[in-house]
Amino acid sequence: MRKPGSGLRFADVLIIEEGELTGRARRVETLSFKSRDLSRLEGKILRAQMIEDAREALRKYGETVDIRRDSLQPLLRQGGEVPVSRVRLVYEGGDLIPKDVDELRRAVGATENAVSGVEVLFQ
Repeated sequence: MRKPGSGLRFADVLIIEEGELTGRARRVETLSFKSRDLSRLEGKILRAQMIEDAREALRKYGETVDIRRDSLQPLLRQGGEVPVSRVRLVYEGGDLIPKDVDELRRAVGATENAVSGVEVLFQ
């Protein structure tokens, strides 16, 4: 995919949901995977890092993107430019997440409130 100002990018996962009758894209979503050690971060620093990651994911893989792959063009309506309905930022879980679950929930909520259109998940 391509975005003005950020050049050619490769999303970790690009989801194109086809319409039942038209065979064309109904919805486009992207997933960005992060393997970042958040276990030592707390409070404002944790929230600031997650908000910055979410802004970067939205900037690179959200809003409107131009899908360049020829094989996907038949699924798209008018050319390759499509709105991205949702960006999911997926962090690696396990030992890399903070032990304080309540603080982590607050940081996720603050991130999703600060960066509209980005959903934060852990795997």
